[in-house]
Amino acid sequence: MECLNETGGFRENAQQKYDDACNAFSASQNLAQVERFTGVKKLKDKLNPSQSHKLSAFELKLITKASGDYTIIHSMLLSLDMVAVNVNRDGDKMTLVHRALTHSKNAGDLASLTLENGGEIRLPRRKARQLLDTVNAGIANLVLLANDLENRTSGVTPFLSMGVDFVVQNGGAGLM
Repeated sequence: MECLNETGGFRENAQQKYDDACNAFSASQNLAQVERFTGVKKLKDKLNPSQSHKLSAFELKLITKASGDYTIIHSMLLSLDMVAVNVNRDGDKMTLVHRALTHSKNAGDLASLTLENGGEIRLPRRKARQLLDTVNAGIANLVLLANDLENRTSGVTPFLSMGVDFVVQNGGAGLM
């Protein structure tokens, strides 16, 4: 087990990142509105590390879902060497070609933001948040692309459907 080193480094580092994420959440959200919507009481205190009130896992789920802000969840998972993205399954239904091109756009956006900030030693929170949002949008799109591919290739009919989609969407010069 490598949860704690001799000086408690994992715990200290994870706690600091959690506290920073709580501060970022507090700064970017209308906490009174989130409280009213979720019924979570004393949210400001629960997000303040110097207060005795603590946020439960269930409350974290409620405020994350209500606000659409995954900052705290992301920080917790990153401390476990994991990454998660919000995948909107009810969102726009895209063709495989559109998803692949969206991936290229996301990669280009990330490259552009990286070039703008590449020489910086430390990034302001706003810029770091913008980079993370771009990365997460790219990962979410790739997850949906992989899911769509898996669903379309489970037999011959979905595979033929992909071929027809490609020809219809891209003109298929000489094929129609």
